[in-house]
Amino acid sequence: MKKIISLLLLTTIIISSCKQEEKKETNDKKETTASVTLPYPILYSSEFEIGDKKFAKLVLDIWKDYDNNTIKNSAALFADTTRFYDASGRMVKGKDSIISIIDTYRNSIASVKEDVSAIVVLKPKGKDETWVCVWGKEVDAMKDGKKDSVFLQESWMFNKDEKVANIYQYATKPK
Repeated sequence: MKKIISLLLLTTIIISSCKQEEKKETNDKKETTASVTLPYPILYSSEFEIGDKKFAKLVLDIWKDYDNNTIKNSAALFADTTRFYDASGRMVKGKDSIISIIDTYRNSIASVKEDVSAIVVLKPKGKDETWVCVWGKEVDAMKDGKKDSVFLQESWMFNKDEKVANIYQYATKPK
């Protein structure tokens, strides 16, 4: 009987110490993350939280309008002073100019198919804006029958009025 009681006592001590160790390890990880010194000064923000998914839907609705060649349906989602930095490095300013350039380009293509790989909505702490980052692949069927593909990464910034204020687009060709 003494052996059983001793064995139970030893088991209880081991389980207790494991649980305490797990808790301590979790707390240490939080402290380590909070005390990391970054090697460069962060000019915009390094403090983000997950934002409202409605902004992801808005960006994908715009993508869908582009695919369907109905980009003008999304014009109301853009601020009058929106800036679009396209993958070629060009910057276009103003809702009407951006919609016009996108519409003209899209009309030169027979059809578009998007595959969305990932999307995340981020809210910088202390700022009255929301960012949507989306990664995907676009396959364009040209009017002459040729196909062209591009991997896209876009960052969309919505202002306090929930209008698109900035778009940054990066692209690379699949190999």
